[in-house]
Amino acid sequence: MTQREITELSRDECLARLHEKKVGRLLYADELGPVAIPVNYAVTEDEIIFRIEGGHKRTAIAQSMLGFEVDHIDGDDRSGWSVLARGAGREIEMEQVAEILHHISGPPPAPWAVGIHNVWFGISLQFLSGRRLGAPRDTSID
Repeated sequence: MTQREITELSRDECLARLHEKKVGRLLYADELGPVAIPVNYAVTEDEIIFRIEGGHKRTAIAQSMLGFEVDHIDGDDRSGWSVLARGAGREIEMEQVAEILHHISGPPPAPWAVGIHNVWFGISLQFLSGRRLGAPRDTSID
């Protein structure tokens, strides 16, 4: 059976991968345990930026540490990568949004869900790690 080597991504490679995608998963814990919620996002030099309507995600941002995960998987050739960002979250005041928009590379986050998503959040890129499924390796036993 052919499997693939796992390669660690550098911080720069992780940032490049974050810039490739527009949808990731906000990771936090609620009263039932771990939660992963898809959100549209954008990236500044040191933060993941996204918009929400409120609710549970707004409560989650007060936790001391949040996670954010982005990946790409190709099931046909069994390749892919995954990036995990961890850091403190903060609500961005409306007066700061214009300044944040100047630091976003690419378009601002545009939610797909119906509603008014006028609450802006940032998660610091305090801890950033990633892995890639690399070169194939034959693991058959003769």
